[in-house]
Amino acid sequence: MPNTEKRFKKGEIICRPKEMVMSMYNILYGSVGIYFDYGTPEQVDVVTLREGDFFNVISFLESRQRNTTAVALENTIVSEITYDNFSAYFREKPAKIMSLLQHMSARMRQMQKAYVDTCHALELCGDKEKLAAEHGDWVESHNRTYNLLRAMFPTLYHEEERKAQELCRAESDPQTAMLNTTAAERPQ
Repeated sequence: MPNTEKRFKKGEIICRPKEMVMSMYNILYGSVGIYFDYGTPEQVDVVTLREGDFFNVISFLESRQRNTTAVALENTIVSEITYDNFSAYFREKPAKIMSLLQHMSARMRQMQKAYVDTCHALELCGDKEKLAAEHGDWVESHNRTYNLLRAMFPTLYHEEERKAQELCRAESDPQTAMLNTTAAERPQ
């Protein structure tokens, strides 16, 4: 298998939005920042990835344009995995398959939690009747998703739910009377 290592200097852009990068990367040394709107006043730091982490996985697997910028936060070495060397790479490094799956699982869990927490905060602090009237299907779908994830990962959601309830109580909004209901008491 040909050498798949690439080196990037601190501050060097590895991938840009709207690029069709037909590779995914595994960080061998250094760290990579992932950003929305990189270099603009609206810049959002998405995540900092370190040695062992993968990036550009979704774009690679789905043959889609990137929507974020990847920047070397320090001198960084990555292993580039392309369609041409994909099978050989994982055949030579079978432990990397589990590493990639664990990385993807962790990212999915983070995204699920962020989604559920945001939806739950809206549900707790928002106008429930208006939410239901304007987005009834969404509310039903969210409740099913929230309850499923809460059942699968109870310790993950208990503390966040308590914090969201305290936040709404602190706002002393009359609608927060519904906060005394538990997730199990909410309509499914």
